[in-house]
Amino acid sequence: MEYLLDLIWSAVLLGCTYTLVAIGFSLFFGVMDVVVFCCGDIAIFGAFSILASYTILNSLGIMTAWPLLLVILLLLLIGIIFCMALGLLTHRFSIKPFEKSSALMPLLSTIALGTVIREVIGLMFMPATNGLADVVAGENAIHVVSGRNPQSFPSLLSLGGSTDTRNIIIVAVTVVILLLLFFFLNKTKMGLSMQAISQNKELSLMTGINVSRSIVITFVIGGVVLAISGFLLGNYQTIMSFDNGSMFGIKGFSAAVVGGLRNTWGAILGGMLLAFVEVMVSGYVPNGSAYASIIAFVVVVVFIIFKPEGIIGEKTVEKV
Repeated sequence: MEYLLDLIWSAVLLGCTYTLVAIGFSLFFGVMDVVVFCCGDIAIFGAFSILASYTILNSLGIMTAWPLLLVILLLLLIGIIFCMALGLLTHRFSIKPFEKSSALMPLLSTIALGTVIREVIGLMFMPATNGLADVVAGENAIHVVSGRNPQSFPSLLSLGGSTDTRNIIIVAVTVVILLLLFFFLNKTKMGLSMQAISQNKELSLMTGINVSRSIVITFVIGGVVLAISGFLLGNYQTIMSFDNGSMFGIKGFSAAVVGGLRNTWGAILGGMLLAFVEVMVSGYVPNGSAYASIIAFVVVVVFIIFKPEGIIGEKTVEKV
């Protein structure tokens, strides 16, 4: 029984990381009807921004001079700024130019942009993070010689080296973000406008909703969520790679599809479902870790075939 409870707790933690990226996909698709396929790469870019900032702050002695909470908030702010800027640039140069084109064009454009982001991480973050492994891991450090090598992420949430504390903080932060997002989408004028746009963009324009401003706000909120997601993922995995965003993004997109691509609550259910499948397969199937992702994607394919609208998505009928 204790083993099962440990697996459930691990699944909840993994589901938190999938959920936040899935919400990014749901927000962008709901407002613009476009799949922004570089969401995972934006989140990992935010994580590497935090990683590099930590190294710089540590070299300046700020890590020991300032309270830890203040340092964490400063690092999060830096990651959020980078992710918001990257999200707005994604909209301006990878989505907006194709507004009147086929829906396939912005999809391909954001896939290409994700590749660019990964390559930039691999090229640019080597000098900034080169010495971090020694600080974090001591004698067992991974000696970084390139941005393409695995990088040690600072254990900022493991107070006193306690993984239990870190895990509780990850779940608590995720819950707070979800509650704040629910309040924003359902209790504020801008949030209601975004929901109206997701249901009928043309009618929203006719009723006077500023669609362009709503799209910008969506990318700002998405940048915040993805930056926090990258930060939590870094603390959870402890080792980051420049190409983590590719698989991380695919898992987040799959979670959004399983739950219902236009529904943020569906993103939560989808993220948790995929996480539970992976963890249970790893825990109960012999050598299951090698097959966990495969079986998780089989579940995604089954949903696409038999329930393409997702767990709580709605079927739509298009009249021609």
